[in-house]
Amino acid sequence: MTLTLTLQTQPPARVRADGLIPERLHGLAASDVARLTVRCGRQPLTLGDVFEVSGTGDEQLVLAGDLRRVDGIGGSMSRGRVLVEGPCGDHAGTRMSGGEIVVRGDAGAWAGAEMAGGLLRIFGNAGARLGGAYPGARAGMTGGEIVVAGEAGEEAGAGMRRGLVAVGARTESGAGLRMLAGTVIALGGIGPEAGLGNKRGSLVSGEVVEPLPGYGFAARFRPPA
Repeated sequence: MTLTLTLQTQPPARVRADGLIPERLHGLAASDVARLTVRCGRQPLTLGDVFEVSGTGDEQLVLAGDLRRVDGIGGSMSRGRVLVEGPCGDHAGTRMSGGEIVVRGDAGAWAGAEMAGGLLRIFGNAGARLGGAYPGARAGMTGGEIVVAGEAGEEAGAGMRRGLVAVGARTESGAGLRMLAGTVIALGGIGPEAGLGNKRGSLVSGEVVEPLPGYGFAARFRPPA
């Protein structure tokens, strides 16, 4: 039976959930998982204090509830699947190298930051710096795919080296900032100041945009009716 964590009460502060990934929880019983500790603000917190835990750890982990105060879901995972039934906090899927994360709601800032592989699917909107690089880092995404059904905040795909960021609606300002390679697609249009410092990355807009400084249109495509 798949391991499921259902939020029962909102935590008193933001929770860091980086270690909650299938490869670390595989084979653990619900009672063992409930005793695991995470950081809640500056204090430790056992998962059983705020989550109802059921099932046994396997290749899929399900987290359910309003998880907007839970950060780092799926961080550094390399295999398996994480399903988030609801919105989640910041840093979802950061530095993941494999596997799949599905968020059936909005995701906060830094989702997929510095990804190296895998698939991150967000059915709502994504916050700022989607697939971006953390301060001081030389690169953002180096591989993998991020697919967002809604909008993305500022600086989506900043610092990309490889990979794909596909946004179903619009991106805010600064998409593709300092890209070296990779692709950012925004079907609802790319916001202002996109692609500053870009070397050879690709920006694809589903809506007509003003020509960006230093850029020319590579192609214009009209889907068949």
